[in-house]
Amino acid sequence: MVVASAAIVVACGGESNDSSTEELVVDASQPLPVITDADTVNPWNNVPDTVPGNCVALRTRYFGDLRQVFADSNYIQYPTAERTGISPIHTNADAWNAGKPLVKITSCADYYVQPLNYSLPYLIPSAADCLHELGRRFNDSLRARGGGSYRIKVTSVLRTKSSVRRLRRVNRNAIDSSTHQFATTFDISASRFVCDDFNDVNRSLDDLRQLLAEVIAAMQKEKKLFIKYERKNSCFHITSRMADRQKSK
Repeated sequence: MVVASAAIVVACGGESNDSSTEELVVDASQPLPVITDADTVNPWNNVPDTVPGNCVALRTRYFGDLRQVFADSNYIQYPTAERTGISPIHTNADAWNAGKPLVKITSCADYYVQPLNYSLPYLIPSAADCLHELGRRFNDSLRARGGGSYRIKVTSVLRTKSSVRRLRRVNRNAIDSSTHQFATTFDISASRFVCDDFNDVNRSLDDLRQLLAEVIAAMQKEKKLFIKYERKNSCFHITSRMADRQKSK
């Protein structure tokens, strides 16, 4: 996969909630339970805003109304998130004392993390594994069907209680009981994908979205995640179930 020439493929439809970077406040007097990785220069973040044309059709399954197919509501997702995730935190600084280890997620070969405004790029390890597996399976499926250098786009991750309150002022769909507060949940854009190489096969947004839906549906069937499609935010709202699967082994 070539990273030097990259782009965001954009079509009509909304974008999820986050849009600009929010800094994590560090209390240096406290121990650091969060697993971090060096991220001073990340080539996977090289994403100019150019849209390739001349798309080649991709063989995919058509799912119809995604709201009906992926309808694991907050009522279904919340108990698992609450049981397997961290205790909800009030501020960014609290993430350093969350009681459970957290993994920092950054743009990589499996996915792109957009700049975040209402969330922090941290997940519990099993949820980070779920996200990596989803991205890898999407890429593998794309290669198996003739190619295209695309990655899924992460649009929201861990939210604090204060960020949820701020988000509710601009997004009426945001709720106080958001599963994002447990570091088990992430949103994947259904309206944007990252293209890393214009010289590879170009694919349409509709085909990429249907292919992503195939991967998500397979992982849902394998009981690796809960999934709700949010039409207004144009995203797949996903809560990992990987912690339960890892305990059962």
